[in-house]
Amino acid sequence: MLKFISFVLKILFGLIKSKKSLLVKLAILEKEVEILNRQRKKRLQFAFSDRVIFSVLNIIGSIKGNISIVRPETVLKWQRDLIKRFWTFKRKKKSGRPPVEQRIKNLILKMKNENLIWGVRKIQGELLKLHIQLDYKTIWNILQEFRRQGKVQKSLSWKKFLQMQAKSIYAMDFFTVDTILNKRYYVHFIIHHASRRIVQFAITENTVREFVKQQMIDFEEKVSGTVYMIRDRAPEFFLDYNNYGIKDVCTSVKAPNMNSIAERFIGSVRREALDYFLIMNKKQLKNIQTEYIDYYNSMRPHQGIGQGNPEGNTFSKEGSIKRKKVLGGLHSHYFRDVA
Repeated sequence: MLKFISFVLKILFGLIKSKKSLLVKLAILEKEVEILNRQRKKRLQFAFSDRVIFSVLNIIGSIKGNISIVRPETVLKWQRDLIKRFWTFKRKKKSGRPPVEQRIKNLILKMKNENLIWGVRKIQGELLKLHIQLDYKTIWNILQEFRRQGKVQKSLSWKKFLQMQAKSIYAMDFFTVDTILNKRYYVHFIIHHASRRIVQFAITENTVREFVKQQMIDFEEKVSGTVYMIRDRAPEFFLDYNNYGIKDVCTSVKAPNMNSIAERFIGSVRREALDYFLIMNKKQLKNIQTEYIDYYNSMRPHQGIGQGNPEGNTFSKEGSIKRKKVLGGLHSHYFRDVA
């Protein structure tokens, strides 16, 4: 009997304790709402999920008299809107032509950028060859969409120009060499883009226009057909190149990448030769340049042309391995001696 009374008392005390805790929580919430309403200056914004929750709670049990941050009439309006939305929801039906797949759109963009002179009817014909049928107006609309996104090239890119004309493109430039006697020489060179071959070089003390003219005369005798010459905006390079059968291509201001192959040769000749010598005079400089350029053209592997050499020399696969010293042993040329 005592155990039963003790059990009943524990239950009563537990209920009283939980009820007290619940009353405290409710009092805190009421106080927080009172403070919120007192300090509120701007109109509260309710998310769609908030409106759904309040509407559901109002269906379960009336929230009138239990809510203060919004009027009960507003909650009823939300509830009516949700019910109306539920019963009037309709799935949109797709109508008209099926949309063009994104992969086909990307193919049209690729065709246009790789063939800038093509029109929509030419692209339409190429697509038909691939068994892709599209109206030319649809192709035009797709290209217009890409144009608004800035994805359609407006003109031939510099990289594309170089790739198309590589066999006819040459580049020229000067680089300086200072002697230990504080005398400065200028080395002029011309390099062929496709093969990376140094066609000619010359050394001068003054970079005058007459010197460049003489280099163009010498160069004209070595080439035929249409030739493009990339050059920078140095005053001595402003010539009438048509007199030498050359179409000059002037680089932009502060754009060394437009003449990157010539710039790379300058870096190579400095790192691989000139930086290791104390230059005394013009004759010594010419000897170093001559030996290095011979090595550069005929023996040195070039990464830009698949580890080949500019003159296209091939070497024997059989025989004992020999070594040829270049620039006094600064570099070495290894080859197989058949004999």
